[in-house]
Amino acid sequence: FLILCLVVPSMAGGLEDARRRGRLLAGVKTDFPPFGYTDAAGEILGFDADLARYLGRALFEGEPGVELVPVTSGGRIPLLYGELIDVIIATMTITEDRQLVLDFSNPYFVTGSMLLARKDSAVQSVQDLAGKPVAVLEGAVQQSDLRLIAPEARLIAFKSLPEALQALKNKRVDGLCQDDVAVLTAARMNPDLRIAGKSFLPRPYAMAVRKGDRKFLGWLNAQLEKMKAD
Repeated sequence: FLILCLVVPSMAGGLEDARRRGRLLAGVKTDFPPFGYTDAAGEILGFDADLARYLGRALFEGEPGVELVPVTSGGRIPLLYGELIDVIIATMTITEDRQLVLDFSNPYFVTGSMLLARKDSAVQSVQDLAGKPVAVLEGAVQQSDLRLIAPEARLIAFKSLPEALQALKNKRVDGLCQDDVAVLTAARMNPDLRIAGKSFLPRPYAMAVRKGDRKFLGWLNAQLEKMKAD
């Protein structure tokens, strides 16, 4: 965190970078339906992808103006500070730790965490996870949340949601904990899986920029207000 904070003053703002480049580089997920995923033709679709495309058109007066860069939960912040993306629009939950190195836009969605299990499993809720292996995503809030709520669970981190889902189906883990919208979508698309318990610890999603990039942050919030008013 300290290294990243020291780097911030030497970096240009994301808005200026995008204008000079001629396109906005937006980090989005491609393995996280319905917020970010790819279709059969390889096009990135989803709620966050649509938000990024709206911003690109707003910045460049109707032109597409955006390049969608695939990111993972664990790789979002390094890509932002490596200047490979200008903004994170990738199911980024606001947390106190992340606020040390990122500035967040106003929220645009609220989601909690939820547990996914196999239909043949005895797991009914997070209270049943003691001593059991549970899949989480690297860099996701569930890594810290489950240590508080189910401290005796054995957390196994995966880089992507498809990898975690496969581990659950192959019985390498007894549950998968992720954002509720992703879990609900996975349960609908996989008849051998089911929801286990209710959503917990709701938090907002927001776009994220490098710490101190107040001009870009103000522009993003202004665009969100226009979208909400329309």
